[in-house]
Amino acid sequence: MNKVTITYYNIEQMVPNSSEGIGVWGWTCLTTHDKMTDRAEAEAKMAEEMTGWEKYLVKEQDRAADGTDEQKEYVAKLQANVKFRITEDVKNFTHVSQYGYSDVHAYEIIKVISDKTIEVRAMTAKHDISHLKQYVGGFSGHVENQRNQKVTYESDSSAPVVRIRKKKNNPESWTSNGQRFGLTEAPYAFYDYNF
Repeated sequence: MNKVTITYYNIEQMVPNSSEGIGVWGWTCLTTHDKMTDRAEAEAKMAEEMTGWEKYLVKEQDRAADGTDEQKEYVAKLQANVKFRITEDVKNFTHVSQYGYSDVHAYEIIKVISDKTIEVRAMTAKHDISHLKQYVGGFSGHVENQRNQKVTYESDSSAPVVRIRKKKNNPESWTSNGQRFGLTEAPYAFYDYNF
């Protein structure tokens, strides 16, 4: 099976992360939504975060200079324990989803042409809502908690192959003839029974 592999770089900061106080430390991701795929960009972003942190620390040290021993100890712990690092998150995308109005259709990646072009083919998806509560009325009825529908997928070798291209600002967003596609790590389809 063909796949698109993307390595995301995240900036993490070691910070006190508990209501129990400053003695409990953990790593917090500062860039979860940035989707940085360039290591140099991540290094520049980390340098920016570190500069901001150092400016904050200077202000805290000035404030604590005339303060209590507890305040001075607090600033010293911050100075000693706050660190930054770059982590890698490697994702292997084997499928794409095509987004309509409220429905989502599953496709499988057939061939990787380049880092900007792939060929995909629609899969057969069977949606099961028999386990969900259904109400009569409205346009054609209503399905409660339809996001919990069960879907089974099968490859469909008779489906046409579609060539899609990567959009510029998000490595997971792709397009073909005005249709929107998104990379996924497993097949995903959704049928809106309430539309």
